[in-house]
Amino acid sequence: MKKLLVQNLKKLDFIVFSIYLILIVFSVVNIYSASYHEFSNLYIKQIIFVIISLLTVLVTTFMFNYRWLSSISFYLYVVGIALLVLVKFFGTTILGAKRWINLGFFQLQPSEVMKAVMIIFSANYIASSKLPFGIRDFFKLMLFVLLPFFLIYSQPDLGSGVMIVIPILVMVFLAKFSLRYILVFALTFIVISPFVWSHLKDYQKNRILAILNPESDPKGTAYHIIQSKIAIGSGMLTGKGYLQGSQSKYYFLPEQHTDFIFASIGEEWGFIVSALLVTLYLVLSLRILFIGKETKDNFGKFLCYGVASLLLFQAFINIAMNLAIAPVVGVPLPFLSYGGTALITFSFMIGLVLNIYYINQKETFQFYTQENEDY
Repeated sequence: MKKLLVQNLKKLDFIVFSIYLILIVFSVVNIYSASYHEFSNLYIKQIIFVIISLLTVLVTTFMFNYRWLSSISFYLYVVGIALLVLVKFFGTTILGAKRWINLGFFQLQPSEVMKAVMIIFSANYIASSKLPFGIRDFFKLMLFVLLPFFLIYSQPDLGSGVMIVIPILVMVFLAKFSLRYILVFALTFIVISPFVWSHLKDYQKNRILAILNPESDPKGTAYHIIQSKIAIGSGMLTGKGYLQGSQSKYYFLPEQHTDFIFASIGEEWGFIVSALLVTLYLVLSLRILFIGKETKDNFGKFLCYGVASLLLFQAFINIAMNLAIAPVVGVPLPFLSYGGTALITFSFMIGLVLNIYYINQKETFQFYTQENEDY
């Protein structure tokens, strides 16, 4: 039993699992600091979410086979759409947005679940198509993508809607989609951008304008990003110290345990720790991309590509938002922001990556052993 356990642990990707552990432990530490003065039990809930998430990773890694998801990807898509429709009729409204389904013991956010569902569905779609990926297959896939995008956008939640689309575009690009089509789509988007702008809601336009000129509305639309910049800047090189953040403790910094957790970290831990966090996200994403590159079957390969791109872009957008170089779009920082659905969903995706690595390592080892026996 001990020998089997050691053999299994050797097939676990140390880099991905170690970074994941660092981030989820650090999340509890910082959510306590960002919330204890305002909410007495959020960190306790986060500990519960972390335990569930860690169990999810271990079960998905060692007691699962990612290839099974290929056969049920369409059914997962249907369930995901059904949950998004349920939000429209039975969702809970918080801060003007209807994004959650109240299950009594838990607030489920279907848009977070849909991120994983769309990566699984798209990975199966691409893997089942002839590569290089063609224009006809691209348009068919986009039809499946647009339905959840508009359902999420109407909540309203433009940030999560965009995060549904970006990983799929990266997956399509890595499926050797023709560069000329990419250039045509880019030029088309530039041409229609005035039309897109005219159909944005007023608060979305104001958030974009606030980035360009935050002083125009310092107590309104630009308040979040101004306070975030003050918090991060005041942390300087080494920070003010744990539990010593004045911006967060005196209620200047809004949403400090969710969307602006990075600003809270920057204030208390400083530039060095903040830069290390950015490095961890970059290394984690690149490592998952490498695992995908080394994976033999296309389904596993594109699953890794989707997870890596989602992690990288969502972390980048959240941190850019905290630094006031991107509009406030309400996407959480993976693994660090408070929230059960997002943490468990991202943990499941990490478990899938580890499972892909584990199964491929196991099959390679078995092939090598069998080859030696035949010899």
